[in-house]
Amino acid sequence: MVIVKKINVILFIQACMFAFPLGGFAETWIERSDQVAKEYSLDDADRYPEGASSLGYREYDSKATQLEDDMETRDVASLEKWRAKLKKAIEAASDPNFKMDLNVLLESVEHGLEGKRLAEKYGDIPFYSASKTVFNSLRELINPQSGEDRKKAAVDRFKTYVNGHGNFKPLLEAYQSRVLYKESKHPKKQLQSLRQEVEQYLEESPDYVKGIQSLLEQSGRKDWSSDFEKFKGQVGRYDAFVRSHVLPKARTDYRLPAEFYAYILKVRGIKATPDELIRLSLADYKTTYDRFKTVAKEVAKKHKLKESNPASVINFLKSKQVTKTDEVKQLYQNADTFLAKLIQKQGLVSLPKEPLKIRFADEAESKANPVPHLVPPPLVGNRGERPEFVVPTAGSGKLPFDDFSYEAAALILTAHEGRPGHDLQFSTMLDNGVSVIRARYAANNVNVEGWGLYAEDLVFHYLPLESQLAALQTRLWRIARGFLDPQIQLGKIEPKKVIQVFTKELGVSDVMAGLEVRRYTYEDPGQAPSYYYGLKRIQVAKAALQKKLGASFTDKCFNDALLSMGLLPIDLIAARLVESLQCPASTDLTNAGVL
Repeated sequence: MVIVKKINVILFIQACMFAFPLGGFAETWIERSDQVAKEYSLDDADRYPEGASSLGYREYDSKATQLEDDMETRDVASLEKWRAKLKKAIEAASDPNFKMDLNVLLESVEHGLEGKRLAEKYGDIPFYSASKTVFNSLRELINPQSGEDRKKAAVDRFKTYVNGHGNFKPLLEAYQSRVLYKESKHPKKQLQSLRQEVEQYLEESPDYVKGIQSLLEQSGRKDWSSDFEKFKGQVGRYDAFVRSHVLPKARTDYRLPAEFYAYILKVRGIKATPDELIRLSLADYKTTYDRFKTVAKEVAKKHKLKESNPASVINFLKSKQVTKTDEVKQLYQNADTFLAKLIQKQGLVSLPKEPLKIRFADEAESKANPVPHLVPPPLVGNRGERPEFVVPTAGSGKLPFDDFSYEAAALILTAHEGRPGHDLQFSTMLDNGVSVIRARYAANNVNVEGWGLYAEDLVFHYLPLESQLAALQTRLWRIARGFLDPQIQLGKIEPKKVIQVFTKELGVSDVMAGLEVRRYTYEDPGQAPSYYYGLKRIQVAKAALQKKLGASFTDKCFNDALLSMGLLPIDLIAARLVESLQCPASTDLTNAGVL
């Protein structure tokens, strides 16, 4: 859907509506929880197999979505059934950890039902970025960490997308049919996609088709050529439908209905109103910007620069770009080595034994996700796959923006995406074990991105002066998101204000500032404020633990404990840690009272 699709990663529940025998007899609460998660994930996996496959259930690698005109009736019935079952199971559960996991699932169900209700209320009309969707689906199976079985299964999935299966149409035909069905169901009130989103898809679609061909060539199979030719024709027809039918109806007002935007914030994990986010972020932006100016003057003095305003000094640091693939990889590997030594020396957090894995995206993948990011590994049936720090590239050899590919920025970016940031989050869950519910279904943007920004804060004081300036830029970047995203959605500012803040005040490139506008208006509205909001929640939790534990409190004890609980909501973790955490000298969590 136009809106609900934005939060599918968080509301994976919507792709897996379930039935499991509540109150099983597994030996431990984690085993009971994982049994629930498994049956919960697989009960409707024939309809939504890509979701089960992404969790690691490989028997679904070769299968494809069974898309019908009306997906909502069965979805809502399943969600309502599960709401009743989970409430009953929670009443019967005695183990507090098992009960906590059941409550996590119940919250996902409640969110799913609310999303369905709002989509119906506002006449939410689906828009499917067809070639991009197929590319992303195949890329999940065909990548350097995948085994040959998954790569070959991807071809079977592709063939199903192209040819349909049973009574189900080929995917792109089903997309078109479903759009027309939803429009007929909501003839008077329709929430269409934003025009810029549709135009962006049409511009990039040929690149995704090329990317799909490249992936199929890497599959190890040779029996896809005729299907690919057929697929190209389907893309041509679907894109013509988008251009002639969808584009003329696309909305030009980027604002979502206020009720819908508030819902998205809640699903992200944000328990604040848009106005509260704006007040908090504007106040902190001012004080942090004063610090930004002070450090910029110190860097300017050190390098004998004529201009000392932050944007000018950032642009000076950016002038030393590293763009060749081998050199970029070495840049980030050096950053990882530096940070690992720093973390160990300062005793900040426990590190995994496996090295950080860095991978460079090809051109199509870079268009699908143009900023550096972390790709989590399968959690179920993991065969040694690790989290991947993915760095975009460009076929021209020149990156579309210069905001990350310079030495001073490499340290802080690696701290966020690598260690002690997102890689450490997922490596800890993978290596030490946590329930699937806490690793996957509890995830929201506040939990994940709050830790990423907190990781930057952990290492800040130990960084070189130039990297501290880059870190303050990225901190202000995230704080600005806390007021710009809701101001955009409330209609209080125009997109040009976003461009001005990022380019004039922070020294961000024009291209990246444009990506920020896309994020707030249609690519991921409501996600951007989660970074700084999450950091603030972790800081509140940390202060409470410091007050309780006094001199025995250590960063390593707190950070290891926080990571040990997976991706549970931060406030929930804080309550548990205040109740149970102790910090012995060894900071050995087996003796720390943390579950």
